[in-house]
This record gives sequence, C-alpha cells and structure tokens, in this order.
Amino acid sequence: MRGWPFAAYWLLGLVLAAYFVSLVARGGDQNWPAVDNYGVAAFELAASVLCLARGLGRRSARTVPLVLGAALLSWSVGDLLLAAESVGGAKPPVPSWADLFYLGFYPLTYLALTLLLRSQLKRFSAATWLDGAVAGLGAAAVCAAFAFAAVLRSTGGGAAAVATNLAYPIGDALLLALIVAGSATLPGRRRASWVLLAAGCALNVIGDTFNLFQASGHTVAVGNVVNGVAWPAAILVMSLAVWVHPSDRGGDRVETAPGFALPALAALAALTILCYGSFSPVSRVALGLAAATLMAAGGRSIVSLRSLRLLTEERRRQAVTDALTGLGNRRQLNDFLEGALATGGTLAFLFIDLNRFKEINDAFGHPAGDQLLRQLGPRLQTALEDGDLLVRIGGDELAAVLPGADGDRAAAVAARLTACFDEPFALDGVSVRVGASIGIALSPLHAGDGAGLVRCADAAMYRAKLTAVPSAIYEPDVDDTGDRLLLVEELHEALAEDRFVLHYQPQVELSTSETLGVEALIRWFHPRLGSVSPLDFLPLAEQAGLMRALTTTVLEKAITQCATWRAQGHPITMSVNISVSNLLDEGFTDIVRQLLRHHRLAPQALTLEITETTIISDFERSKAVIDELHAIGVGVSIDDFGAGFTSLAYLSGLAIDELKLDRTFITPLASAGSERALPLLRATIALGHAMGMCVVAEGVEDLPTLELLGRLGCDRVQGYVISRPVPSGQVSLGSPRSAVTTTAAPA
Repeated sequence: MRGWPFAAYWLLGLVLAAYFVSLVARGGDQNWPAVDNYGVAAFELAASVLCLARGLGRRSARTVPLVLGAALLSWSVGDLLLAAESVGGAKPPVPSWADLFYLGFYPLTYLALTLLLRSQLKRFSAATWLDGAVAGLGAAAVCAAFAFAAVLRSTGGGAAAVATNLAYPIGDALLLALIVAGSATLPGRRRASWVLLAAGCALNVIGDTFNLFQASGHTVAVGNVVNGVAWPAAILVMSLAVWVHPSDRGGDRVETAPGFALPALAALAALTILCYGSFSPVSRVALGLAAATLMAAGGRSIVSLRSLRLLTEERRRQAVTDALTGLGNRRQLNDFLEGALATGGTLAFLFIDLNRFKEINDAFGHPAGDQLLRQLGPRLQTALEDGDLLVRIGGDELAAVLPGADGDRAAAVAARLTACFDEPFALDGVSVRVGASIGIALSPLHAGDGAGLVRCADAAMYRAKLTAVPSAIYEPDVDDTGDRLLLVEELHEALAEDRFVLHYQPQVELSTSETLGVEALIRWFHPRLGSVSPLDFLPLAEQAGLMRALTTTVLEKAITQCATWRAQGHPITMSVNISVSNLLDEGFTDIVRQLLRHHRLAPQALTLEITETTIISDFERSKAVIDELHAIGVGVSIDDFGAGFTSLAYLSGLAIDELKLDRTFITPLASAGSERALPLLRATIALGHAMGMCVVAEGVEDLPTLELLGRLGCDRVQGYVISRPVPSGQVSLGSPRSAVTTTAAPA
C-alpha cells in the first residue's frame, strides 16, 4: 500500500490512538458526546469510505471491497443515528433506526468473508468443509453457552425488544463461527487480508460482549474503555484489510494442509459443554450446537480414515511404479521375482537394453528420450502374455519376467520384443528408430535368486550388444570368463560400494618452486585383479553409461580433499579430468556448481581438464559448456595439448585458462635429436602466454628437462621428477624444493 491510502490510514491510526489515550485518561467516568458519539461516527464513516474507494478504484476483484465497505458503512450510519437519538441524554427505543443499520452489518460481513474465503481456497473438499463445520459449530456452541443466558437475564420489554437484543449475540456467534471456520480451512500460512478481517470481526465481538456486560450492570473502567474503542478499531482494521497486497513469498506457492488445532479445540469445547450440561443448566441452543459439533467431528474422522486408506494404496502403487512410463520399477521387479522364485517353478528373466538411445537424447534432447520411453511400454506389453511382468529398471534398461517359461518360450518372447522395434517412433513430427539388445537368464538353470538372474541376463545382454545380435541366452562358459563383461558388472558394484580412491600428483610453479596445484587421478584396486588401469576401465565406464556417476564420485572426493587442504592453510588448486560424455551432459555444470557450493570451495580452486579430441567431437556444445564453467569461475585446461589435431582457430574461440602440454612435447627434449623439438616447445609456450593461458608441462621425469622448461618460461611442471601420484596423506605440501631433489631418481 502506497500513496494517499497509506497516509490516510496512518492518520486514522493516530486519531484512534489519541482517542484511546483520552478514554484511559477519563477512566470511563466522563462522557464527551461530541467525541464519543459524533466523533467516533465520523471516524468510522471515513474508514468505510476508504474501503469503498478500494472497490471503486479496481477493475477486477471489486466485489469483496464493495460488499465489506457497505457493511462498514451500515454500522457507521447506525452509530451516527444512535448519536442523534441520544442527544440530551435521551434513551433510544429498542428497536430503533440505529438497530436496523447495526443489524444490516452482519449479513453483508458474512457475504464479504465468504467471498474472500472462496478466493483464497483453490477448492473445497469434504474434509475442508467438515473442518470448517467443526470449528464454526464449536465456536458457536461456546458463544451460546456463555452469552445467551446473560442476554436473556438482561433483556426486558416486548417481543420486538427481546428479538432485537438477542439478534446481536446471535449475529456475533455466527460471525465468530465463520471466522473460526475460515481460519481452520485456510492453508498453513494465511493471507494478511484474512487475518486483518478476522481480527476486525473479533474486535467487534469483543465490543458487543463488553456492551452486554455494561447492560447487565457490570460496569468497570476497563469495560468502558474497551466498549468505546473496540468498534472504531474493528472498522479501521477491516477497512485496511482490503488494501493489503497478497503475499507472494515462496512459502505461499506451496499448498499446505489446513490446520488441525482449531477443529480439535472446537470438538473438545463441545464435549466439555455436553459434560457440563449433564449436571448444570446450559442453553438448549448451546447443547444442540455442541452435539452438532461432535457429529461433524465424527464425519471428519470417517473422511480422514478413508483418505488415509486411499493414500496408503496410492503410495504403494507409486512405490512400485515407474513415474515416467507407468511400468513397474525395480522394487516391483524384486517383489515379483521373490514371489515367483519362492514357488520353485521355472522362470525366464529378460534384460532389455536400448541401442542408440543416447544418440536420440543428444540429438533431440532428454524430453524426446522420455517421450520414446512412454511409447515403448505399451508396444512391449503386446509381446507378453497375462502373468508376465514388464518393468523399467532405469534409464534405457527394461526387464521382462516370464513365470513358468523355458528357454524356447523366452527366445520366442525375445523375438517378439525385438520385432516391436521395427516400426519407428514419432517424436514431435520426427520419426526415429532404436533397437534393443536382450539378455536371457533362466531359473533354476542359471541362478536361483533374483540378483543372480539379473547378473546372468545382464552379462548375456552385453554379449548380445558386443556381437550385434538381437538376443542371447546366458552361457556360463562364455559369459563368466569374459573379463570385459564381468568388469562392467564389477564397475557397477564398485560405484555402488564406493571402492574408487584418488591419488594426487603435485604441480610445481617453476618461478617460485611452490606446490600450488595437484591433479586428481582415479585408482581402482580390484579385489580379484589388483590395481586396474584407468585406461582399461574408463572406456568400459563410458560404454556402459557410468561416466556421469564415476566423474561425480571423482569430483566429490577431489573437491572434498581440496577444501580440506585449503582449510589447513595450503592454497592448493585441484585439477580433474573429464570426458566427452561429461562435457556434453546437460546437467554437468549444475553438478559442479552444487559440489562447490556444498563443500564451500571457491570455483577458482577447481580446474577441469579436457582433451582436444573431446572438444572437436562437438565444438559448439563444448564451447557452450566451457563458457558456462568459465562464468561460474571454474578453470578449464586443454589436456594432452599436441597429441590431437586442435586448430588454432578452435583454440582462440574457447575460454581456456590453461594449456597442458602432452608428454610428446617433453620426451624428445632428453634425446639427442631435440633440435626441432626445442623451437616447437618454445613457440607453443609463447603462444599460450600470448593468449593469456597458464602453460603446464606434464610427464617431466628428470632435472635437466625441468631446468630447461624453467628457462623456456613454462609456468608449471608435473611428473615423476616431482612426485608419483600418491594418496592424499603422502602429498608433500611443505618445501617443494626439497621434494624435487629427493624424488629426482628414476622411478
């Protein structure tokens, strides 16, 4: 709220505060008719006009301000008429013209509150209605139990007078019930407009209550003050409510469940009234409202139990269903296999892996791949029979379980599944084709448990993929001895069990002889094969689609270690190699950003090494990712520079921070025929410096080469002359000069 409405409400607030101070100062013993009657009526008329102005000044959502403004105006006119009828200390008749306008306030306010409640609730469910009914009826029961008796005792005169005097507590009870019911049905964080309206209505009820006590002869100074200030304060707060802008905080965007406290308190109050009524007189109206409250609470309990049962069933369905395809998931597969194998009969397990699916994701995006998977499920179902199970294991891997099937039926089903791929898939107007490789394992012939069946079928599937045949049945003599296939399976297990470790090779700054960086190098110490070279398992990980998980593991470990060293006072930078699949992965930059943020490591402390061939494979995409990494502050290095065929035109268009010379540049320096190698190395170092890059030489193995690189202006060196790759605890971060001299012996 800005501008003149803000100033107007501030002014009215100051006037109300001054009036409150005057009432306290007078102690309720003195009456100032000009202020207490006409002044208050004028104040209320001004607040009512402000409310109406909000509705008249809007092009939409005008109904609530106009209806509420009419309600406030009706009450204000009633106060003005009462002031006129009370001139000279006269006692107005009951009912009077003022009563007509006072009572007109209630239906208009009910309508405004109902309209506002409907605008703030997206939908009214049965539970929402019942929550409101319980809270509202309980509030009305409390009001009836304690207010009606006092009204009846203090009310005299004819039927019209009794009806008029009873109309006020009834109106207040209904108003209070609506407020409580609305508060119970609104979500957790209620809008400010509703809170202000509820506060205004509550002030109005408080004013009526103290007025009732005064009419009953219970006059106290506090009651006079509250009776005098409650109504103008209520009208001011309710008028202000229509000017409050809706909150747009993040928490309001999430729809939360309605509160449980108000309905619970209402039900407890109703139960208390019924118990109290069993040994003490209580209004029949209160008893009836209390009974209705408990009946509504019982209905709410029935709805809750039904909702809980439906929710349990839905959660169970979701737990065993793949969200993308609607097929079963791995959990359903495990449950189904466990039940089928427990019967002791035969069973066939088919492992289905899509061919060329990654190419579709790369060419058309992951949404296209998701669209293909959604079309695939119904197709494959047509190849199965009743009682068979089709699930999506994950990614582009599916499985089919055929209870009671032998090898012949399994092969026939595999052929039908393969035929499902003959027709192309329509993806947003483009027809694409994919194939599948299927591995088959039989129980109890090949394995008697679910994990064994999956392993055997997976091994057969990889053999089918490598030999370019549609399907293959597991053959122990072939698949168990195939180191390549077994190694892929063991790669999965090593990732799941975090068996990979990192060794670190220091990089020394030649100008200062300081160790300013290290390169993280992955190591796999296989329980059966010993140390497996990255040259052997990284291509398999790439082919098996494990590079994202593997690189994430390496980044996690490397960034954690770098953060640890930096926390110990060592300003180390960490270099990590990434592959072509990492660079072309749409979510790779987000992974890097999240890991850096999680470990509170400055982006400048991380350098990602990319080979020339990686960049050439998809230059435009590579350039975009390099720009993203550069934008967040992560350094990018061209690894093995000189071993590939990167053109200078390509190099000049990339945001590269470091040039890492391949050992093919360095090795000839120690030989006799280094006359041509030396000028080439000098020119390459100068080129890197001219383009603003740090030049690092790797594979340096002797001191003469180290000294020569220093004279040529190379920035950093890395190699056995400094240190072999070693575990983090063995990295020398002390005096690098001594590290150079003590490890200069040939490895």
